[in-house]
Amino acid sequence: MTFSRLESIDLRHLTTNQPFCAGVILLQEGQLVVRLNADHLPSPKGNQTAAYRVRGMGGDQRLGETIWECALREAWEKLKVEIQLLPSPSTYFHELDTGEQYLVKSTDTTPPFLLERQSNLYPYTPLRPGLPTGPYTYYCLFLARPSQPITQPGTTEALLLIRPELWPALLQQPTLESLLQQGVTIIEQQEIPRQRQLWVPSWESLAQAAALLQKHSDLLH
Repeated sequence: MTFSRLESIDLRHLTTNQPFCAGVILLQEGQLVVRLNADHLPSPKGNQTAAYRVRGMGGDQRLGETIWECALREAWEKLKVEIQLLPSPSTYFHELDTGEQYLVKSTDTTPPFLLERQSNLYPYTPLRPGLPTGPYTYYCLFLARPSQPITQPGTTEALLLIRPELWPALLQQPTLESLLQQGVTIIEQQEIPRQRQLWVPSWESLAQAAALLQKHSDLLH
């Protein structure tokens, strides 16, 4: 399949009655808020090493909702805190099939920070019964901020607040303790093991967004 570069996007036009997932890039006091869930480190030998997986604030669409409504709902379900979507001054488009990534113009009132697109192997099979089908699935992340400071982890085991410049350290599968020593903040219901490693799945849209966010210090204030 040949892909041509997009000069601009109309997110509502692209995603109405199409498969998508949506979430937020949540910023609090210049830090990126991410979730930690108990998991195991990936291993080609199948070894089970307890770890914490870094996750974003997003998920799959529900029938009838727009991509903006999906992002807001997903954030609320995970945090139990109202958030506000922010129009991004820059929008990146990432063609997952080819790996190409570039800036585009967005005609939407609340443009996303990152929009990713991937071809569907089974374009007539919905993710769940009743949901739309189409040739692509879109993955979208909006900039957002909480309506009040986040002090509880919501429905997640723990939240990390990390400065974007420390993201490369997170990709090295560090222990939680080593990150805390670098100034990362944790919000937790009960103390989780400090010596467990953290890992970021390569398929997480958050990983792509966090790398791009390092170029935009203006968005952190």
